[in-house]
Amino acid sequence: MQNNVEHTVADKLLDEVLKTPPAFTLSENFAETVVARAVRRFAWEQYFREFLVYLGACLGFVAVTIALAFLFLGADWHAWKNFLLNNYSMIISLNVIGLFVLFADKVLLQYFFFKYSRKCYN
Repeated sequence: MQNNVEHTVADKLLDEVLKTPPAFTLSENFAETVVARAVRRFAWEQYFREFLVYLGACLGFVAVTIALAFLFLGADWHAWKNFLLNNYSMIISLNVIGLFVLFADKVLLQYFFFKYSRKCYN
């Protein structure tokens, strides 16, 4: 019995809300603005995921190469340690530059080309 009463109160409230005009107005291009933002956000996320996939593939390739060098080629840990410690600034610099180039190629350039193409067609 109480359940039916709650539904009738909710139905009356819903009818009242739907029949009254809204107290706000939306701009005429509101839908286009929302769609443009959604498309931009989706494109940005897609490009960033692609960057992460490429980054993971590169890191995996490097890890497999190093593992194979140590297992099958008999690489020496001490020689690698000395090489890394003596050249750490160059190694870090090359990794940062490589990461930036990969990010710029896979995310920034694609996003800006996407943004430019949307301006040209609109």
